[in-house]
Amino acid sequence: MMYNQGRLNRLMKIYMDNCCYNRIFDDRSIIKNYLEREAVLIIFQKIGQGEMELVGSDVLKIEMSNASAGDRKQSIQKIYNVSVSSEVRITETIKARAMEIQKISNTKAFDSLHLASAENNADVLLTTDQKFLNAARRIVNLSIRVENPIAFVMEVISND
Repeated sequence: MMYNQGRLNRLMKIYMDNCCYNRIFDDRSIIKNYLEREAVLIIFQKIGQGEMELVGSDVLKIEMSNASAGDRKQSIQKIYNVSVSSEVRITETIKARAMEIQKISNTKAFDSLHLASAENNADVLLTTDQKFLNAARRIVNLSIRVENPIAFVMEVISND
């Protein structure tokens, strides 16, 4: 899908927070987990087919490295490493923006850093964390959309 809302002829840039990467391995007997997992897998398929770009960040790598060691952690890091086409570095500007976001929305530190990083180089941030999603939607001056992967996939499919 080509993204053309003011940025003609370039691929849509997706930023997924750590919840999306983890959702692939969560308990599929919970319907919400199952549906979000399938949506995330569809997005990874579109990324693999060159229809979208995945943006990563120093914040994601730090958060992933803080997870408990094991097969899941290694699998998530491998998926990240083979899928991400560009990474946003933590800068003083991103730190300042994250502090501003945290102050006006009461989001967690990592969530604020994800938003600030995504604003820097993505069109949409995807999360499965409903509290984060609700908080982000209350922020008036965000320059990025924040969506649940299911809603995002349904929109992309209806636009194909």
